Amino acid sequence: MFNAKRHPTEMGAAEVERFLTYLATERHVSSSTQNQALSAILFLYRDVLAVQWPWLDGFDRSKKPRRLPVVLTTAEVRQLLKHAEYSSNQHFVGF
Repeated sequence: MFNAKRHPTEMGAAEVERFLTYLATERHVSSSTQNQALSAILFLYRDVLAVQWPWLDGFDRSKKPRRLPVVLTTAEVRQLLKHAEYSSNQHFVGF
């Protein structure tokens, strides 16, 4: 267990930043998982424990993977159109 089961009131921003960095660098969690953990921690401290911290920005954020869109080449589109069946009103059938 992270931080040896210490009570949250005994920890500060440094421990939270270390935990969030750990999630990104050691556990390799997605950015949405890390953001969810941050939101839960902020809720705990702000709304449950009534502790206000300045914005936490000293931790490594998970990187969202860049995803390139799938684009068909002109030749691939021609192949698709060549094999597509048309109905009498020129709509594709079978897709």
